[in-house]
Amino acid sequence: MKDVSTGHMIRHQRERQGMSTTGLATQAGCTTRHIELLEQGKRTPSLPLLREIAKVLGVRTAVLLGESPRDSHEPDRPQVGPIERAIFTYKTLATDVEPPDPEQLVERVSAARDAWMSSHNRYSILMRELPQLISDAERLILENDGRPDARRVACRVAADAYILGRGVLKHLGRLDLAHLAADRAMRYAEETEDPLMVAWAHWNLGQSMLSDDMHEVAYDVARQGMEVFEPALADGDDRHLSVYGALQLMAAISLARAGEDQEARDLLRGPALSIARRVDEQGNHFGLAFGPTNVAIHMASIECEKRRPDVALRVADDIDLTRTPSVERRTTHLGQIARACEDLGDDAASLVYLLRIERECPEELDYKRLLREMVRSLARRARPSWAPEVRYLAERHRISQ
Repeated sequence: MKDVSTGHMIRHQRERQGMSTTGLATQAGCTTRHIELLEQGKRTPSLPLLREIAKVLGVRTAVLLGESPRDSHEPDRPQVGPIERAIFTYKTLATDVEPPDPEQLVERVSAARDAWMSSHNRYSILMRELPQLISDAERLILENDGRPDARRVACRVAADAYILGRGVLKHLGRLDLAHLAADRAMRYAEETEDPLMVAWAHWNLGQSMLSDDMHEVAYDVARQGMEVFEPALADGDDRHLSVYGALQLMAAISLARAGEDQEARDLLRGPALSIARRVDEQGNHFGLAFGPTNVAIHMASIECEKRRPDVALRVADDIDLTRTPSVERRTTHLGQIARACEDLGDDAASLVYLLRIERECPEELDYKRLLREMVRSLARRARPSWAPEVRYLAERHRISQ
């Protein structure tokens, strides 16, 4: 995979603004030397720092990540063109094709979600399956236009497919398509008239906002989702508690990014944890993996957001990742802890966490830009005693050094 260095993009945007490294460092809250190391590719920025740098430079974080707004045709880049075409061409679907069986489509979407949450090849599987799932869901809706009950069933599976699609597209760096998928999921969820689906779609929409630096909007979406959903909790089950708890987790991250870090911690340690203790997290309802382990992962994430890597590591020491069924949750957390180790100057520990990510899901290192940059920067400064390990890791995932 050919990568555009985040450091190169930072330097390009800084020079475009006519700003010095000292000026950028002062406003972003780090040292001039740190900015220089980032631009030279000898360090990788944490996402919280990257968001601060993007804010100072007046660009989206995605710009500094070098994420193209359109599909790339480079052989080793993820090809999302088929997914894009499925999203945009649903109104031109052939009418002479037999519509999918609703029950079978529900099962296919569920199987795809299970693969996304647990498979070592989850990217390859979803890039192959998602286009047809979206097309079939849209075809089912068109087929049942004018039949209210059948259309609600179709809207439910379509909302489910688009919620899944939003998460995949976000990780593949297509935030434009992720936003569109989140919006369409919300529209179809509202047509189901099911409070549970609507609340889940609120969580999905808020996640889309968070991924594009819009934490204020994400918080508003989370609060609105909780307020609309609260009346349904009394007669609900673990599914309802999971969705409500996930909205609380999203609200906490939004608060942390807005500078309300103590309020974020209080929300996690209080209401969110209280609900999590009532849920069987192994149930992994809606793929949210909500439960005490996920709350603890978010506690560590808050400390990473506040750029307190030492505290994040102490929180992580008490997290048993085997308790969460979600490979996405495990790899995301491991990536954050790898970054915390790097920030504290413990490169060998950072490498251990990267190797754990590879063991959980090798494709993370094929598609996650910041993870790839972390491997590249580690290889450039590796000590002789463990340099071969990081070099072999880079070679396995075609990461240039």
